[in-house]
Amino acid sequence: MELDPVWLLLLPVVFALGWATARYDRGQQHREGQHASDEVLAAMSSLLAQDAQAATDRLLSAARTDPDAMQLHRAVGNLYRQRGLIDRAIEVHEAALRHPDLGLKDRLDLMADLGRDYQAAGLFDRAEAVLEELLAQAVDQPIANQARAMKLQLAQTQRDWQQAIYWAQQVRAHGGSVDGHTLDQLLGHFYCELATLAIARSDASAALSALAEAEQCSAAGPLKRIAALRAQLVEGGEPPVQATQPSACQRCGFRTQQRLWQCPGCHHWDSFESLA
Repeated sequence: MELDPVWLLLLPVVFALGWATARYDRGQQHREGQHASDEVLAAMSSLLAQDAQAATDRLLSAARTDPDAMQLHRAVGNLYRQRGLIDRAIEVHEAALRHPDLGLKDRLDLMADLGRDYQAAGLFDRAEAVLEELLAQAVDQPIANQARAMKLQLAQTQRDWQQAIYWAQQVRAHGGSVDGHTLDQLLGHFYCELATLAIARSDASAALSALAEAEQCSAAGPLKRIAALRAQLVEGGEPPVQATQPSACQRCGFRTQQRLWQCPGCHHWDSFESLA
């Protein structure tokens, strides 16, 4: 089994361990803090042993020891989401957000977590709402660009290419980036998607306009796709012949015999290579 995802999960736990070991110094508080610290240490051990169930149980026990332990609540909720227990992740993060003395940074972090939960659950309207609220409260804080990137991801998931273009431009305007792609690469594909839709409805003018925008991203854009769409326009809107040579996504291994620009498995762009 691969260890990389486990180490990714360890990051919030290590932070939480620092909180647990530094917080308490005497009396009953010391005893409660020692319990929380022991539980976090046990959770780390479980994660290293790749036992996500035991790790989640240990972290939840530590979080219950002190309801104010926001980093522990975040870690528990994120572990639930990683394990596919989205309802539990939402429950944990929503409960933490209701804490009466929640600081701004913790609130923004929890809202971002909740946005990820809602998106993973397919509750796109709720994800949109919580991210809009996050953006309204974050102002110019670094987490605001995380929210913009998440809005961009949501727009792609819903295949709303106009919104995807808008949020890609917003991420760029605020000096942000997205994992795994350049913004030019994404924008080029989004304009190609608009061109594809225009060709399907026999709107050559709109298709040419979208392709012209895509070509502005040519430094890192999908040049082969642009050329194929222009050829499709010349041929009267008929789609190109689908590839018959098997290929696999270099990111997730999804296999297909079709010519795809975006992987249906991991949603990465330009990730296929030939297997034959």
